Amino acid sequence: MPDHQNPAFAIEGSLHSPNIGNYYIGKGNVYIQLLGESGYVHVGNCPTFEFQAKVTQLDHFSSMTGVKVKDFTAVTEISGSLTMVLEEFSARNMGLALLGLPTGGPSPTADQIDIFSDPVIYGSVRFIGDNDVGPNYTVNFPLVSLKPNKALSLIGGTWGTIDLMGDVLFDHKSGTFGTASVTLPESPAS
Repeated sequence: MPDHQNPAFAIEGSLHSPNIGNYYIGKGNVYIQLLGESGYVHVGNCPTFEFQAKVTQLDHFSSMTGVKVKDFTAVTEISGSLTMVLEEFSARNMGLALLGLPTGGPSPTADQIDIFSDPVIYGSVRFIGDNDVGPNYTVNFPLVSLKPNKALSLIGGTWGTIDLMGDVLFDHKSGTFGTASVTLPESPAS
């Protein structure tokens, strides 16, 4: 039986449960590398980053008795999506929202975005956890189709946001939809 009075039990993360060291308050950084770019670019403050797995199943029911009974379930489709809320209105982030990537150079050169000039934007998305509570995850999605998720509000009485969604696609180059790796928290010094 675990010793709940032991501070090491209560704080150190583990791959095993129960362990309150595995409770999680998520924080982290989001990076996007667009198709053709050589490296990842930080998107700035991102208060929401969510992954939703979607599984389509086909159920089979036996008809050998008076009441059909489900005796098998086959998975016929798997997919996933990302939801991101960006708070920084950089030209690159605006380009993702307007489906037209900026054509200008680095500051102070003015950027121009031709709206709808890039109706399909592909890239890789990386989340690197940096939370103080719980395990830190690094999650890589090597192929994502990015698009706006909500209306872009250019007038408002609160902080503006750029809401994006991404269809997580199977990447034939890596042979995966993505990967997740964990770094377990260490016991703080007393």
